[in-house]
Amino acid sequence: MQNSQENQAAKNFILDSLPQTEYAWLQPNLEEVELQRGDILYRIREPFTHVYFPTSGLLSLTNLTEMGEVVDVGVTGNEGMVGITILLDQDRTPWQVVVQKTGKAFRLSTENFINAVERSATLRQRVAAFTYLKMAQLSQAALCNRFHSAEERLCRWLLSMHDYTKTAEILLTRDILAQMIGAGRPKVSLVTGILQTAGLIHASRGKITILNREGMEEAACECYQIFKQELERYLAKKIENRG
Repeated sequence: MQNSQENQAAKNFILDSLPQTEYAWLQPNLEEVELQRGDILYRIREPFTHVYFPTSGLLSLTNLTEMGEVVDVGVTGNEGMVGITILLDQDRTPWQVVVQKTGKAFRLSTENFINAVERSATLRQRVAAFTYLKMAQLSQAALCNRFHSAEERLCRWLLSMHDYTKTAEILLTRDILAQMIGAGRPKVSLVTGILQTAGLIHASRGKITILNREGMEEAACECYQIFKQELERYLAKKIENRG
C-alpha cells in the first residue's frame, strides 16, 4: 500500500492516511518492534497495554476452546491494527492475537492511542472504517466455518494469505493450517492432497505453493470474494476533513 504523504513512510495504511502534521506529533510515541512468528501479542480476555500497527508482519486473530482447540477468525496486515477494543473502553479482546508471519509493527500505548484518536479526526475516521471491516470479516468467518467445506475454507484462507503476503509460497505446517480453518490435521492432509492432485497447489514440508490461482478461486466458497471486496472497499474509502 503506497504512502500518499511526502516524506512519510510508516508502511501502515492507517498511519499513512494521516496528514503529515498529525503524523509528525504522533511519530515520537510510535515504537518499532520486531514480530516473530508464533509470538502471542494478546491473550483472550487478558489486559493489554499497547495497540499494534503492522508494517510487514501478519497477525492472526484466533479463538480457543477450553480443550485448547484453535480456529482462525480473522487476519490483519499492514492495512490495519490490533487493539481496537480499547475504543470500546475495553483493555482486553475476545480473541487471541498471534504473529502468523514474521515482520515489523509500530507499537503505541493505549493511553497515547486514545489521545491521538481524540485529537485527530482523520485517525478516528480511519480506525472506525477499519473496525467495520473487522466486523464484516468476523461475521463472514463465522458463517464460513459453519456452512462451508474444509476444501472451500482452505482455498479461501490460502487465497487470503496470497493477497496479504504477495507471494505464492506460504510457509506454514499442516498443524497450523488445521487450526486456521478449524479442521483436524488428517482432514487438512486429505484436502491438500486433493488440491495438489488437481494441480492447484504444491504441498511440501512446512510450505504450500499456489500453482493455479484462478482454479483456487473457483474452488473457494463465496466468502473469499466477500472478504476481498470488503477489503478493497475499505482501502478505497476516502477520508474527509484531512486538514
